[in-house]
Amino acid sequence: MRAGRLIAVLAVAVFGLGLFSAGALAGSKKKKATSVIYFSGSPKFNNGGKVTAKGALNTVKTCRISRAVRFQLLDSTGVVTATLDGSSTDSNGNFSLSGQLPKGVPAGTNSVRVKALKETAGKFVCKAGVSAPAPVPAT
Repeated sequence: MRAGRLIAVLAVAVFGLGLFSAGALAGSKKKKATSVIYFSGSPKFNNGGKVTAKGALNTVKTCRISRAVRFQLLDSTGVVTATLDGSSTDSNGNFSLSGQLPKGVPAGTNSVRVKALKETAGKFVCKAGVSAPAPVPAT
């Protein structure tokens, strides 16, 4: 009877250890940073208030494909006041966004930026990333 109990206790201990280690291994996702870069000459502002931006995500290949990106207008304190456009990246991590600035946006105090949203892709956690803010020029 003692041998049977000992085997049962050992089996429960091994099973519990297996559950713990499997949970620890499954939960160890690798976090990857994302930086958003503009292509040369971007973003572009025209006199009518339309703004376009083209660029790419600088991160691991898995985190580039079909990643959600937002084109945001910021006030002088860096608070998002409007989302001008939203889209997703192509298979290389490139994006092309355009939007119309709201009426009455004062020049020199506001800026625009592109934000890549956080996403989970396979064993990676793709962190959110933002571009450098580009000031809105006088129109």
